Amino acid sequence: MSRTLSFYYDILLTFGDAVRSHAFVLRCVPPSFPGQEILDASLALDSPVPFSLQHDGFGNLLEAGRVEAPHDRFRYTVRGTARLDLSRRVPETPHPVFRYPSPFTGTDGAMAGYLSGLALPEKPRARAWALAEAVRERMTYLPGVTGVHTTAAEAFAAGQGVCQDFAHVYLALARRAGLTARYVNGLPEGEGASHAWCEVWLDGVWTGIDPTRGRWTDEGYIRFGVGRDFGDCPMERGVFLGLTGQTQTVFMRVQQQ
Repeated sequence: MSRTLSFYYDILLTFGDAVRSHAFVLRCVPPSFPGQEILDASLALDSPVPFSLQHDGFGNLLEAGRVEAPHDRFRYTVRGTARLDLSRRVPETPHPVFRYPSPFTGTDGAMAGYLSGLALPEKPRARAWALAEAVRERMTYLPGVTGVHTTAAEAFAAGQGVCQDFAHVYLALARRAGLTARYVNGLPEGEGASHAWCEVWLDGVWTGIDPTRGRWTDEGYIRFGVGRDFGDCPMERGVFLGLTGQTQTVFMRVQQQ
């Protein structure tokens, strides 16, 4: 079913003291591909500096630039319109890298033991769904107990985390169970913060599954980036000169056009 969605995504970074020579790489503009057509998109930066548009090795759009002048805040806002229609997906040949553990998705003995105790179906689609249910049974959604550097094994041991952790645990188990799967970040329909989910290669196409919410994804999800795990496709990454910390404020909205 074709749907047209408007999207708005805003992030404010606030630094404790002024920083300078702030180099940044953003993945905050969604790309077009079969099944997702970006009708229009604009990116505004504050501080307003030039940036270059590139692609990374996974096909994600990159916006790279530098703020040389001292500043104590950095804000970026993207807005646009997307047309989603999963019936337009085309068969792909997945890269073998999505079959194996990655820096955030390695398994340990506890995860291997948990997986061996599951009665997983033979058919890949049923197995993918059974693993999503297993992750939701094992994990509790709780912000603040994990961070961006938490691995799947650490989140699994804690039994708690946010969508990034649910996705990492799912990918670790799915790949060990013989599925080809990758990490996805983007915006779901509604308001709040950005979201992470997974895609599993089923019947020749990448099929989205959201282990945090316990559902297959549909035309209400706008994909921004993909990778082996979070480390391959963060929405924002940067380095700067200055001895200070930073806080991040995020807001997004996706609604029917």
